[in-house]
Amino acid sequence: MLEKEDPLIRLLKTKPDVLKLLGRVWDILYIEGRGPEVGKRRENFIIQLLRREFNLQINTPESSVERGWDFSVVIEREERKYSLKTYEEQQGKPSTIKVAWNGFPSIEKARTLRFEHPILYILRDKTHNQIFVYLFEVTDLEELKKELGDNMWWIPRRNTNPRGFGINPKVIPILMQKAKQKGNFIFSTYPPIDINKVVEDYWGEWYNMLKKIAMKDQPRNP
Repeated sequence: MLEKEDPLIRLLKTKPDVLKLLGRVWDILYIEGRGPEVGKRRENFIIQLLRREFNLQINTPESSVERGWDFSVVIEREERKYSLKTYEEQQGKPSTIKVAWNGFPSIEKARTLRFEHPILYILRDKTHNQIFVYLFEVTDLEELKKELGDNMWWIPRRNTNPRGFGINPKVIPILMQKAKQKGNFIFSTYPPIDINKVVEDYWGEWYNMLKKIAMKDQPRNP
């Protein structure tokens, strides 16, 4: 018997086509580049997707250094905060989940970290055109931290930039399995998009959007 699903996952299951949309947009967001900032573009789109496709009240932290959560949503009359992580599957394996950014990474700092909010983990498998969404609950994260000890963490070399540390990639399949057991999992296959055919349209729409917003409050010429 499945334990109670997270309300946000339950809501996503009512409209699975949004994952097909996310899968196609995922590639489009690479048009502006493949650097680290593409992750932030994905997060921004996902927040807007939740707001506009489900008519949800979404809030984000006022401070950019408040890293414990990325957005909150009022659902079932309760505000719930989530940490949002988006990743590309690498050679069939998940990547490290970064959970801290500030200061020099050390196992001592990792040992003191306390999970306070669930992680909404979204993974794209480009080879098979699939999007996976998992919800890692705080109780599971904390229990694994106690069970695995230092093996829970990935600590980079000291010259790594940006700094910080994360959850060991070997731990992520365990979290995925726990999410599935609780029903906190959804996936979808999406039809791929040929980026080369939409680049010109993308920049044209981008320009028109910025022009429209910039000129919105300007009087028209007689």
